[in-house]
Amino acid sequence: MLPNLEQELAGLAAESIGWLPLENGAYLHISSEGKDDRVVITGLPDAGLDGENVLLLV
Repeated sequence: MLPNLEQELAGLAAESIGWLPLENGAYLHISSEGKDDRVVITGLPDAGLDGENVLLLV
């Protein structure tokens, strides 16, 4: 798969489940259970991060 297509698909997937787009390739998920002063940065979303505030970089 082409890198740009993979990035586009990852972005669409993130937006479709409610992640907030910040910039091209950056999405934010704010959890109601997450600590206000903590954000986990990842390149792969994981169900284990469910209760965390997460910054996804694709």
